[in-house]
Amino acid sequence: MIYDLSRAERQHRAIATESAPPILIRKLCACGKASTAKQLAQHGKCAACALAAVRDAIMPGDFAKLQHMLGAVQQYPKSKWGWRNYFAASSGQQHEAMQRLVAAGLATTGRTCGDMTYFYATRLGCKAAGLDGAGIKRAMEDDDGC
Repeated sequence: MIYDLSRAERQHRAIATESAPPILIRKLCACGKASTAKQLAQHGKCAACALAAVRDAIMPGDFAKLQHMLGAVQQYPKSKWGWRNYFAASSGQQHEAMQRLVAAGLATTGRTCGDMTYFYATRLGCKAAGLDGAGIKRAMEDDDGC
């Protein structure tokens, strides 16, 4: 008798689909949007509500600096957003604003060159600034600095 690998594989797939984890079941967030049970269990809200809460936690001027950090401003077409991912801040109000973005998880602190500190946006920061998948990829590949 010849052992048929394809039969065993089909049986394995059938068993795997029968016992799908319940965390992938779609549920509704309090806002009415569909989300996975895993997302709701971990964060208590859908991804859109979590992102809105992060945006509300920072000051409007800080959000403008995040957008500038990523080149996500009106003078550039949206298809080009993410062409840069850095913000050089000296001491003072700019540095304090960047520290608030770091505390919110939207940016990270980079190296220091003289009196300037470089800050870089995180993936969450890119999403908050409105970048699409291609823009996030561009921003995460960027390696500018001193």
